[in-house]
Amino acid sequence: MDLQHCNSCGDCLIACPLSAIQGILESREFDKDSLVYNDSYTPLIKELLIYKKRGVTTVRSESTLDNQKWIKVINNANDILVKLDENTIKLNENREEKELTRRAFFSSLRKEGYQLAKNMTPATWKMEAKKWNITRYFPDYQFFQVRLEQEKCTFCQMCFSFCSQKVFILHEGFLQVENEKCVNCYDCRDICPENALKIELKINKKYIAQHPFHTKNCQTCGKMFSTFDPNIQKCPICHDRDPEWLSPYQ
Repeated sequence: MDLQHCNSCGDCLIACPLSAIQGILESREFDKDSLVYNDSYTPLIKELLIYKKRGVTTVRSESTLDNQKWIKVINNANDILVKLDENTIKLNENREEKELTRRAFFSSLRKEGYQLAKNMTPATWKMEAKKWNITRYFPDYQFFQVRLEQEKCTFCQMCFSFCSQKVFILHEGFLQVENEKCVNCYDCRDICPENALKIELKINKKYIAQHPFHTKNCQTCGKMFSTFDPNIQKCPICHDRDPEWLSPYQ
C-alpha cells in the first residue's frame, strides 16, 4: 500500500469482500439515527445498506442536498432495500435558518480536521473490519449467485478448500452451494483450472443449489473419484495427464 497516494477515503475498507482491512472512517459523522451529509466523500451502496441494518434511518443535510453522487447512491441503496423487504433511508433536508448554529457546528468539525470527528463518533459506529461483511446483516438473502457449469467441472475440489466463506459443502451424493454466503471475492472463480465457475449479481431470497454427482473407480489408477458426468471413467489426475508421460501407477 502506497500511503503517499492514500487520502483515507475508506472505500477500500468498505468494499473489500473479505472485510480484511482494518480502520476507522474518520470522515463519517452520525447524530443518533442519522448519517450527516459531508461533501468530502461519497458513501458506497454497501456502506448504506450496512448502516441501515445498524440503525441509520435518515441521511441529514443542513441544506438542500444537490450532490448528485450522494443522491444516486441513496436511490440505488433504497432500490436494493426494497428488494430486501427493508424500509428505505429517508433524506432529511433542513432548510430553516434557525438551524444555522447546528450547521456552523458541523462545519467547524470539518475545519478542525477528521480526527475530531473520529473522536466524537459514538462507539457503536466505530466498526471493526469483519463488520463490513454484508452477508452477516442479511442472512435470509443472497447478493450473488454462484453458477457451476457441470460440463466443464472435473470435480478437482480446489474451490472447496480455497473458499474462505465455505460456500461449497460436500454431502454424500451431492454438492451443496450456499449462495447466501458468497461475498463476490472471486477466489473460487480465479482458482478453477477449468473456468467452470461464474459469479453473478442476483439479489433475492437465499437459494441453496444442490448438484448430484457420481462416485466411481478410475479405470487407470483404480482410485475412487467423483464426477458430474456419468460417462467419465478416469479421475481428474489421470484424465489430464499427458499420455506420453509415464504413469505413476504402472
